[in-house]
Amino acid sequence: MHGDSPAPGVYFKLILSTAFWGASFIAGRHLAQHMPHFLAATGRFAIALVPLLVFAVLTNNLPRLTRGQLIATLLLGATGVFAYNALFLAGLKHLPASRAALIVALSPIMTMLTLRLVARERWSRGRVAGVLLSLCGAALVITRGDLAGVLNGAVGLGELWILLAVVAWVAYTLIGRRAMRGLSATAATAWSTLWGTLMLALPAGYQWARDGAQWPSLVSWVAMAYLGVGATALAFVWYNQAVASIGPARATLFTNLVPVFAVVFSMLLLGERLVPASLLGGVMVIGGVLLANRPGGVRTSQHRQA
Repeated sequence: MHGDSPAPGVYFKLILSTAFWGASFIAGRHLAQHMPHFLAATGRFAIALVPLLVFAVLTNNLPRLTRGQLIATLLLGATGVFAYNALFLAGLKHLPASRAALIVALSPIMTMLTLRLVARERWSRGRVAGVLLSLCGAALVITRGDLAGVLNGAVGLGELWILLAVVAWVAYTLIGRRAMRGLSATAATAWSTLWGTLMLALPAGYQWARDGAQWPSLVSWVAMAYLGVGATALAFVWYNQAVASIGPARATLFTNLVPVFAVVFSMLLLGERLVPASLLGGVMVIGGVLLANRPGGVRTSQHRQA
């Protein structure tokens, strides 16, 4: 990363991206209840491909890929498009949107833990405390405060799918750190969306053949269009720009706003209510990430921001 300070617009776009992603839990919840999840995800990204490819071509941002760039964008498509969205919609079939969003709030901590292993960082006591606080908060959200009932059904398939979606997103963020070398955010997003859409289309075709074709309702089309244009075409490009500009650890910190937007939208639009344990756990997760990202949290002479 260059020594120049990032433009304020980078942070503004990050906040807008998190707002788009927060609302995506509401749209995703509807689709998960009314469509097979692979078909819904394929529809989302097929819609997203149109503005992405048009914009990439018009701005001359769709270069021929080198072998390394091809592998990187294939991995981005496999993690951030195929795996994350298949798991995301599978989880939302079983969980309220607000609860799923609070579990996804764990992604910054998981990213930091992975970076610690890769970069061999030495953490301050404050960062260790923040990570532990977030993990305890996540446990409250996932179990709804019934820690003793984990083995008796307090944690189900919905929680498992969303946790695996978090793993996929962490992988997408870290791969994006390298994919941005030599590729613009627009190019990386366009190529990875193309590969991911093709990957999603295979199981979607199987679902179509197995369950028969059912034309989506108008609300479902609106939900897919929103997810495709707002939560994908715009938000993914802006997020990748931020990863390239300020690094994955700082960019992923802003994803703490996603559950805030998601909880507010789900309460206003879906009438959902959170149990006290989940609300407390969400506050702990977000507070822990803020504590872990205070200046001086990493103590190593060899560490540098990507």
